[in-house]
Amino acid sequence: MSNEKRQALIVGASGMVGSNLYAHLCKEQGWDIVTMSRRPVPHGSAHPHLSTNLLDAAACRDAAASLKDVTHIFFCARAVETNYVIRLDENRAIVENLLDALAPVSKRLRHVQIVHGMKWYGSNLGPYRTPAKESHPRLPGANFYYEQLDAMIERADRGGWSWSTLRPHFICGTAIGSPSNPISTIGAYAAILRELGEPLHFPAGDAVWTAAMNVTDVGLLSKAMIWAATEPRCAGEAFNIVNGDTFCWRDVWQLIAAQFGMPASGPRPLNIRDYMTDKSSVWSAIAEREGLRCNNVNDVADWAFADVLFGGGWDQTASVVKAHQHGFSGMVDSEEMFGRLFAEYRALKLLP
Repeated sequence: MSNEKRQALIVGASGMVGSNLYAHLCKEQGWDIVTMSRRPVPHGSAHPHLSTNLLDAAACRDAAASLKDVTHIFFCARAVETNYVIRLDENRAIVENLLDALAPVSKRLRHVQIVHGMKWYGSNLGPYRTPAKESHPRLPGANFYYEQLDAMIERADRGGWSWSTLRPHFICGTAIGSPSNPISTIGAYAAILRELGEPLHFPAGDAVWTAAMNVTDVGLLSKAMIWAATEPRCAGEAFNIVNGDTFCWRDVWQLIAAQFGMPASGPRPLNIRDYMTDKSSVWSAIAEREGLRCNNVNDVADWAFADVLFGGGWDQTASVVKAHQHGFSGMVDSEEMFGRLFAEYRALKLLP
């Protein structure tokens, strides 16, 4: 592949991970790019875009006709329903439908990569073995990540291409139209509380307040995705990709409050989705006054996601030793990241 042009297919290019990967690949030499998603790419695209519903097998076959030159697939899509519901069958189907449609036509395909996360280890279920390592055994029971990986490996064995998978945690970055994001969701929560004359209450109990946490900067993830897709030693491997430091909300909450010029307050448990039911007009008033791009708070913040973000009163950390041993040394200071990303959201006129 060293003298052969690479063509990347970014699946889920309208989301935060896909759109940021697209921006990074545009700066790389030696790549042609095709984007795929149901929605348009937020910033527009200078490359071909396919509007495709991955749950529709026939639509995937139609799209595959123009993808015969694809060499690398970056699978960033996920089937998510209202209230942040992620179902197993639909998420296995989106992988199967696309890869089965490409099998007869994409003869240059060399590598498929899929982005997963800490749910692999049961981070959403309760206390688990930390720091999570890629060598830890699967949990009993159903998990849509397991289903997707098994579907991908089965097709890799038949198709003769390699695969990799990355496992970030609570991906943080700037994106338009991707509200399931810690930065925009916390930012909207803070702006609404400030408008109501409240301090920045921490919306969970003491256990969440003091639990050890990892998060993943989307820029770091983009670099890791390109590395893992092109480094031969990464073929057939999974890698945790988190910033590399550990924090607890107790120690960064005042920093976040300062970003919005408001005092921080400690734990005050609440169901954020319920609390925000009647607060849409508060956001609309903020948006109109500040000239923000989104008058509807649901375009900026996902309150069901917020309840997941602040719903785990246990340590949620992962080891990045394996990635470093395989050659990826990227790390990000999470406190610096919070400040930088809030500033980027303000520059985009998505947060006040």
